[in-house]
Amino acid sequence: MKQKVVISVSFNGSKNSQSKALQIAAGFSGVDSAAIEGEDENQIVVTGINIDMVELVKKLKKKVGFSTILTATVIDGDKKDKDKDDDGDEELKVWPNFHVRVPPYYTYDVPAYPSNNCTIL
Repeated sequence: MKQKVVISVSFNGSKNSQSKALQIAAGFSGVDSAAIEGEDENQIVVTGINIDMVELVKKLKKKVGFSTILTATVIDGDKKDKDKDDDGDEELKVWPNFHVRVPPYYTYDVPAYPSNNCTIL
């Protein structure tokens, strides 16, 4: 699933932090492209496949500054795949119900001191 994520980052007016944020975003797993956009150039637009955006924002917060996710959208790549899904021929997957039974809990009384009630002696 291809995604497009827009992340707002506070750069504090430093160009070094912008390049650092782009390096972090571009080096993240699943990222195809990263770019700086927005009026104040405080937004990073990241596109890729199965991006873990929460981990990306955590990393940006740690290395650059305050970061938040503005939008996250799914990009439709092929129109042919979309037409195939509209037919409605896809089967529904039904998962069986499994009930886990907890085994009974038995308690045994073990005397701390054995009794000397021997009747043979």
